[in-house]
Amino acid sequence: MKPSPERPNLLFINVDQLSMAPIGAHGSTHVHTPNIDRLARQGVSFRESYCADPICCPARASWFTGRMSSEHAVVFNNTPIRKDLPDLGRWLRDRGYETVHSGKWHVPGRWLPNSFDLVYGEHWSGEYADESVVRAAEAYLWNRTSSDPFFLVVGLLQPHDCCYWAGPHEHAPANQSFPEILDDLPPLPPNFNYDMPEPELAKQQGSHRIGVKRKSVTADWSEETWRYYMWSYYRDIEMVDATVGHMLDALEDSGYADSTIIIFASDHGDGHAHHRRIMKEYLYDEIVKVPLIVSCPGRLPEDEQDATHLVSGVDLLPTACDFAGIEPPPDQRGRSLRPLLEGRANEWREFIAAECFITGRLIRTPQFKYITYKGDPVEQLFDITNDPWEMSNLAADSQHADVLNAHRKLLADWEATLDPAEPPEGGWLRDG
Repeated sequence: MKPSPERPNLLFINVDQLSMAPIGAHGSTHVHTPNIDRLARQGVSFRESYCADPICCPARASWFTGRMSSEHAVVFNNTPIRKDLPDLGRWLRDRGYETVHSGKWHVPGRWLPNSFDLVYGEHWSGEYADESVVRAAEAYLWNRTSSDPFFLVVGLLQPHDCCYWAGPHEHAPANQSFPEILDDLPPLPPNFNYDMPEPELAKQQGSHRIGVKRKSVTADWSEETWRYYMWSYYRDIEMVDATVGHMLDALEDSGYADSTIIIFASDHGDGHAHHRRIMKEYLYDEIVKVPLIVSCPGRLPEDEQDATHLVSGVDLLPTACDFAGIEPPPDQRGRSLRPLLEGRANEWREFIAAECFITGRLIRTPQFKYITYKGDPVEQLFDITNDPWEMSNLAADSQHADVLNAHRKLLADWEATLDPAEPPEGGWLRDG
């Protein structure tokens, strides 16, 4: 017995540290992603998609709760989630779905078996784990006997392994010893060199500081080393693309493809030399703008790119609940993407918000993007329409004073709707 159209299967494929831009279907010519491209051809790609918080655990907790990091309490990678908030696995399991999780979870304070019927573990390296994660999911599809619809989460780690390239190359020579790929190195992005005021915390983020003195790994990198980093990052993307292809093949071979809504997303991006940064944990678009693709051939539109609607990581939960035909948990902050996917008239939001490191805030409207850190006098305002590389900070420009004030008000009004978690005794303590 297969699920009815009112209660389809749900497959959530998530990856770690994949930015929006380095995907073939999104226009990149420096990375080969035939399987993510295939998924894009079979569905809708949301090109104005933002994570809720550009750090692993906070972003993932927002996926599964529909709440912002200041609300679910996972503000860093070591802070546990609020116990009173349901997660999507538990919510769907209690309402008739068979829930299965394979691979990366990374939501501290929430034991997977309490939320999912079947669980397969993860590994610290995507190179060694991602294929086994997909094989476990494939085995589930081939051997399941339940007639209930399923919610299957496949958590892949790549291209996160790029993190393990940076540290050993802290003292990289100006000229690397890989001449055979020199001609294949991607060019540096237009915003590699930039000069504008930044909030103090933003200056420190994305440099992968290590050691007692917290020196940036990239401090002594030559431009050639930066390009090698980009090349390595793109190869990690290609590794996860192959694994995504195996998952799509497994779904099709199992016979469940025509009754399964696929959601593909990344928790956050990677700097890959934009604004002279690597890693994550800041609010420029190379980090907070992430791929989000929804697909079900025969049921949803195919080969469409939505570059109009602003969507967020908190939209995953209400979208899944909407397709499952159940009410979402109370007070979640997202909106279901189903009306957009089905082409139904729908009054959409005028902005999205993101958080970072407790004090960081982002407000993105159709044309502008506002970044602020509480207590820091330096604000940032970018005209994304005319400055997509975020190189000209307009916050101090008197001609944009009204725009700046309007975004400040949007932020204040939005924050007033939140239900912030109580900080632990002694305050929030960052790991590392």
